[in-house]
Amino acid sequence: MSSTLVGCARPPAEEFDAALLDLDGVVYRGPEPVEHAAEAIAAGRAAGMTAVFVTNNAARPPGVVADQLTSLGVPAEPSDVMTSSLAAAAMLREQVPAGSRVLAVGGQGLHEALAAHGLEVVTRAGDSPVAVVQGFGPDVCWRDLAEAAYAIAAGARYLATNLDATLPTERGMAPGNGSLVAALVHATGVRPASAGKPGPEIFRQAAGTVSSRRPLVIGDRLDTDLAGARAAGMVGLHVLTGVSGPHELLAAAPAERPHLLATDLRGILEPHPAPERGDDHAWRCSTGEVRVDGRGLVVRRADGEHRLDALDEVTLDELRAACAAAWDSADAGTPVDVASSTPLRVRDA
Repeated sequence: MSSTLVGCARPPAEEFDAALLDLDGVVYRGPEPVEHAAEAIAAGRAAGMTAVFVTNNAARPPGVVADQLTSLGVPAEPSDVMTSSLAAAAMLREQVPAGSRVLAVGGQGLHEALAAHGLEVVTRAGDSPVAVVQGFGPDVCWRDLAEAAYAIAAGARYLATNLDATLPTERGMAPGNGSLVAALVHATGVRPASAGKPGPEIFRQAAGTVSSRRPLVIGDRLDTDLAGARAAGMVGLHVLTGVSGPHELLAAAPAERPHLLATDLRGILEPHPAPERGDDHAWRCSTGEVRVDGRGLVVRRADGEHRLDALDEVTLDELRAACAAAWDSADAGTPVDVASSTPLRVRDA
């Protein structure tokens, strides 16, 4: 699969049969909906694209997530939601028989997911669990970690829902599941497999729930959503409504690069032009044109050439061309300098 941006002659909603959508930064930001998200998802569904909401959040049950989405104007059922707890439970169920005892370290979402997959949930090593599954829960304490350590030492399999080091809260970044997993790894010397992003399992499970043959991963974080798309061998669409912005895109490593790029979820409703390199080594994407000049990028416009690091705004096609130019140069062993203290805004045209 190409390591640069590709084109999509038809709108992705017509080209792909399912959208595997990240939540925070794509559909909503905290308690508020992302602009245009609800309308775009509705239009995508009308065009035949099924929506599956994929989240590393292991603590919340699918029903809670679905209720939040519905309240924000995105109708959803619990079956439309794939959490890292569900992915971990499905992953474990492939390894152990139904009715197996599993020590759960985490919140309600993890307990419900394990039970839904026919596994008996226990909380003590003395119950002889065959596996330990660890997911985030705000009430996880030392005693929970200790019981897990005892079970792992006794030979239980060890699986994590996800390895996110931090968790965003209203007061800032707090320790996430990965930080608590690190404590158990340090205590036991055993490293768990992980079901969540940026691994491929959660995306494969999400696609499987709707029997998707051609899924499209949509996210706002290069290191989780888009890296996961690459790992799963799926096409990834990056939207600029969340964490990773233009400068992060330009510096993206091959394993984290998107295949498609849009300002927001309306990008599933529009064709995507493919960047192409001309004989003069400039990259063109529709009306956008960018070339490498030494260690920097230069944007060509009707009024002349402009160094990218001197601009505060570019069009989406200019950013697409700039990504293609920067990635091509980096892959050839001459990375360009994309660092800038000036935020770069992106407009549609």
